[in-house]
Amino acid sequence: MAAVDELKAILTYYGLGTLADVLSARIVDDPTLVENPTVLLSSVRDTTEYKTRFKGNETRRKAGLPELSPFDYVGLENSYRDTLRANSLPKGFYDTQDDFANFIGKDISSNELNARVSQGYNAVMQAEPGTKAELKQLYGLSDGDIAAFFIDPTRFNQSEAIKKAQAAQVASEARRQAGFTLDAAGAEALATELKGNIGTAQQGFQQIGATQELLGMNLQGETTLTQAEQIAGTFGTNQAAAQRIATRRRKRQATFEQGGGFAATQTGTTGLGTVGQ
Repeated sequence: MAAVDELKAILTYYGLGTLADVLSARIVDDPTLVENPTVLLSSVRDTTEYKTRFKGNETRRKAGLPELSPFDYVGLENSYRDTLRANSLPKGFYDTQDDFANFIGKDISSNELNARVSQGYNAVMQAEPGTKAELKQLYGLSDGDIAAFFIDPTRFNQSEAIKKAQAAQVASEARRQAGFTLDAAGAEALATELKGNIGTAQQGFQQIGATQELLGMNLQGETTLTQAEQIAGTFGTNQAAAQRIATRRRKRQATFEQGGGFAATQTGTTGLGTVGQ
């Protein structure tokens, strides 16, 4: 009976408790089987229960990836659980055997899952509300979609999800600090240029927002600085635009020094240089 109890413990650990009766007779005949779980589990590889429990392996096999042993498979599941728990995701959130089978079938490591959650999902859900709003606006995602967008490998790859999270944060700063509306392509391009540094995006758009009246007011012979030029010049992605901003700043300073009324109401206008310089 001790061998049968040990068998049940082994099968329960691997999620195959329903096979206990099937294997009990074999254990009675050969108690040493419980000393080698690998051999024991190999004997039930063709059962429906085994294939269902380790169905991530079937996806791997079809993709030309090596199957994981039951020991490694369960170990990876436990690693996923630890990763989700460390990121404070609620119990029941992408932590079922089916979820893990999806990850395993797509060859997602626990490190990649951590990146998906910490750099994607948490970056959006824990950011100021505008980021989530921009993710919905730019990419048409609902609250439930946002979770799947970052965590579910059947929908998006890791780098794409993180890129879009950063783009949403940049777009949020543009709207919040400068009143600018960015499209997905523009937000993604700027996020890439800034290497995902949202602090730099915030600083740059704060600078633009603080000088909107200055940049938008045209003197004789001047043309309006477009939103694109203000962004490119401020963040240093277009030297011609940066030069136009610098030229306009010098003109404004000269006008103010001659007694222009604008000078009395504007402070900090000398801070129109390129962000990071």
